Amino acid sequence: MRRFVWVLVLGFVLGAGALVVMLTRGAHESVHPRRGAITEAIYGLGKVKTTHRFDVKIGFISTVRQLYVREGDQVKAGDRLIEFDSGVLFKAPFAGTVTLTTSQKGETSLPQVPIVRLEDLQDRYIEVSIEQQGALRVKPDQKVKISFESIRGQTLEGKVLTLFPREDEFLAHIEVANLPENVLPGMTADVSIEVGQIPDALLIPLSAVRGGYITVKKNGKKQKLHVDIGHVDGLWAEVRGSELTVEDEVLVLKSKE
Repeated sequence: MRRFVWVLVLGFVLGAGALVVMLTRGAHESVHPRRGAITEAIYGLGKVKTTHRFDVKIGFISTVRQLYVREGDQVKAGDRLIEFDSGVLFKAPFAGTVTLTTSQKGETSLPQVPIVRLEDLQDRYIEVSIEQQGALRVKPDQKVKISFESIRGQTLEGKVLTLFPREDEFLAHIEVANLPENVLPGMTADVSIEVGQIPDALLIPLSAVRGGYITVKKNGKKQKLHVDIGHVDGLWAEVRGSELTVEDEVLVLKSKE
């Protein structure tokens, strides 16, 4: 009986192994490395902000006599925003949209706390924080590609306006032409700042890299090879200082269609 059980176990193991081989067979395809140009880029997560923003604040405790606007209202320059019992009246310094009200008529407002906020939603830019090594390579007027997860399949183009430090952060302001109207302040975007181009790099599909290693066929034999990955453009990756050649075959997972 014991021998019979072991035979069953051995048969199960062999069958499972054969099944794995069958399932994985054909799941990979061979791709030759190629030489070509690749764009160097600095990546970051940007946030949409407005250039013109006006916050109503007071320097003393006061009661709201009249609030003339609500959140979402469109106002013109010179329109009344809010008035206090002290006689202080605030008017809109520019045309825009009311995006914040924190006090209502009869309520007490505290000093230096935003009570009404006005923003020009037509004049927007993207602010992105960049790590130090990347900031050393970013300059004004460099081309930028921007994509929003909620706007699939559309890549916007912009350029770097300024780069500056703020409290140990390195920030770049990105100008984007024709930013869609439904892109609002506070939304986030993937930002790619083009800092240069390598005209002749050895490239492999990014999907072939697993933990710094790739599987290569050399002279008909498979082997794992450690690779030093340089610049990546989303699909292809630069391989630096490797024994890999364009005659080799790199195994990559087949895409599911």
